[in-house]
Amino acid sequence: MTENDDSRTMNGRTGGNSASHLPIHHSKILLMTVYAVYILIGLSLSLVGVAGLQFFYLMYLERIDRERKIRIHDLEHHCKYLTARLKEVEQQLAEQAELIDAIYEDSEDEEEEVWADVIEDR
Repeated sequence: MTENDDSRTMNGRTGGNSASHLPIHHSKILLMTVYAVYILIGLSLSLVGVAGLQFFYLMYLERIDRERKIRIHDLEHHCKYLTARLKEVEQQLAEQAELIDAIYEDSEDEEEEVWADVIEDR
């Protein structure tokens, strides 16, 4: 063997420059390395897909959060309006109840007088 031959055997080659001349164990290692690279590329693309999915889901959640905050603000405003309206209606009912009580007391006094007159007439 010459010095050239020794350098080729150290590099794992027994002769020639093509992969077909590689020993079987070297071609298996090369094939496994290629498969490992493809697997790693596939895993990295999968992770990119998952990260993209999480990003868009986060954007969706932020939009829903903004819409809910706006809805809560609107509901609080409507609640204040309804509370004020309820106070107005309760005040009107109290005034009407006082008016009805006053009218009822007046009519009750008149009724007693009418019955007293009917009893006296008999």
